[in-house]
Amino acid sequence: MSNGNARLTHQSADQQFASSIVGATPGSRGRTIRNSRSSIWTIILRVLGVATIDQRADPLVKSSRPIWSQAIAINAAVAVVLSAFAANASRNGHEWAVPGFYLSIALLFFPAVARLVLPDVSRSERIANLTIAALGLFMLRVIREPQFFTGFDEYLHWTTAQNIVERGHLFTPNILLPIGPSFPGLEVVVTAIAQLSGVSIFASAMVCLAVARALFVGALFLIYERVTGSARVAALACVFYMSCSTFVFFDTSFSYESFALPLMTLVLLLDLQTRAAARRALGPLFLALLIALQALSMTHHVTAYALAGILLGYAGLELVSGGPKAVGLPLALAAASAILIPVAWSQAMGNPGTAYLGPVFENALRDVSQFLQFGSSTRKMFTSDDGTVAPLWQRLTTIASVALTCLGLAFGFFRSLSWAGVPFARGLAPKTWSSILAWTNSRLVLLTLLTLLYPVSIIFRFTRSGWEIGNRIGPFAFLGVGVVIAIGVTTFLPQGTRSVWRASGIAVAATVMLLGGIISSEGPRILVPAQYQVSADAASIEPMGINAALWTKEWLGAGNHFAADRINRLLLSTFGRQLVSTTLQHGYDAGKVLVANKLDAEERDVIQKLSIDYLFVDLRLTTGMPVVGAYFDGAAADQMLTAPPQANALLKFNAIDAVSRVFDNGSAIVYDVRGLNGRK
Repeated sequence: MSNGNARLTHQSADQQFASSIVGATPGSRGRTIRNSRSSIWTIILRVLGVATIDQRADPLVKSSRPIWSQAIAINAAVAVVLSAFAANASRNGHEWAVPGFYLSIALLFFPAVARLVLPDVSRSERIANLTIAALGLFMLRVIREPQFFTGFDEYLHWTTAQNIVERGHLFTPNILLPIGPSFPGLEVVVTAIAQLSGVSIFASAMVCLAVARALFVGALFLIYERVTGSARVAALACVFYMSCSTFVFFDTSFSYESFALPLMTLVLLLDLQTRAAARRALGPLFLALLIALQALSMTHHVTAYALAGILLGYAGLELVSGGPKAVGLPLALAAASAILIPVAWSQAMGNPGTAYLGPVFENALRDVSQFLQFGSSTRKMFTSDDGTVAPLWQRLTTIASVALTCLGLAFGFFRSLSWAGVPFARGLAPKTWSSILAWTNSRLVLLTLLTLLYPVSIIFRFTRSGWEIGNRIGPFAFLGVGVVIAIGVTTFLPQGTRSVWRASGIAVAATVMLLGGIISSEGPRILVPAQYQVSADAASIEPMGINAALWTKEWLGAGNHFAADRINRLLLSTFGRQLVSTTLQHGYDAGKVLVANKLDAEERDVIQKLSIDYLFVDLRLTTGMPVVGAYFDGAAADQMLTAPPQANALLKFNAIDAVSRVFDNGSAIVYDVRGLNGRK
């Protein structure tokens, strides 16, 4: 393509990267930016800062002092030990525990970032420091739950894994998560490790997730390096990606996305390889890509569809900028496979995602529409459903994190487009509309455009129904956010500049962004507290409830049908191996039986229709409002309650002749209601 006197050669990112490694500077990136004929255009470009970018690839640093990586590793170990002290202090009720835990995160992260910001650091040291930071952050997740799972979603997947081990086959129904058995990719790997090694599912999951995290960060680094031709930008892009709210804890939990994201980056890396590989290597590479796509489709439907959108977007940008020849057969096949394989798998499983995701998106879009029209949020920011307000320092850190992310995007957006060879961003005044589309790096253009999802995710976070969707958008939006901010940082601290103050300032900003992301996801509930909290997920899973669930398995046997609140359903299903009643699965809300003031005909009818054997009553529900907004699953029983349930309502079964109390530890009570069904 041509643009007046400036001719832009269509060159792939892989060719640019190869050229930078051997010391040659690609023509499309080493060319001096020409002055525009229009002075106004030049002024605008200079104001935006896009006409002064040093786009040279990193020089090969032949020597680097390994002592830095060793020191950073020792510092990370010390930070992990301090986090363990903080976690133990939280269990003992000390107020300094949560701030201390966040301080240990900052201590772990800051030195690694400060070193990665500097320009004269070797590629091998960047990889080492990045790996130390990533695995150090993963260890914080292990410190937080060293013995058993504490996340709500983890128990859903733990049930599926237990079913696979006990029954010896896949696709066994899971009442807690009906869609789960249709996407068993994570559970297949974890249960294989457990059965081959003889260790527990929990220990196997920790090993699997640690390896997945290391592979994810390594693959992400290689992708960024190939796309930008710079190991420095790639390392910084990974650092800023870590400020995504889901990175540290949610995407290391025992759930779909933790395994799906590494598979997604593997597919993207294989796609990059197919573009640069010799013809004889295309067959094995494409076969590996198909296997990875199938594994991803079996693991998480949403991530698989997001990957399909990314590959399709890249193919579209290549088509626009370079024509059909630029797309090539490997890319066309990869994009087509990324669409067809997830759709085929979903159809083979009965398309379970439609019923599961439809109401979620419908409610979220309704709340977002109301928020945009009336400007009133349906969700109180920094306030949990039980009225607890996050401390001031956490609120300020979160706001600072969002502000710094937006500042980084504003500073790096046009610089990133310039790096990608977009003509108007390189200071070349377009003479025709077609010349605007003459970029040289479609992958970087796509990543830059992905940053537009970030403000969308923020808008969703302002609503109650859309918060979860906004949180899930993060991992995909930050694929672009990381690299765009990294490119902006390299222009702030260009090659040949060794400013300790600038490097420290950038490291402080990155650390604040990381902490703000974690706070927005976890907040004050990052550690298990000393006292039980009502319907607070990790803060509600404690020895008393676990022992009660274990008692039901030992003395009542497994497989009985129970009605219980949302937390005890998890414990009964996993530790107790009981069947539990859910509104999603059965269409009736058994919670109504527990919270109703009297056991009338309607409640008896529910017990009979669901064939409930036992009721699990937790008197601690009467002590407060639910932290996460629901005692049960948000259906009829929760809608009946505007205040904590009354103890006399939960204990009404004591006066019914056909009901017997078979377990009572002072807080948890198990009632045998089989007599109401005529089965006792």
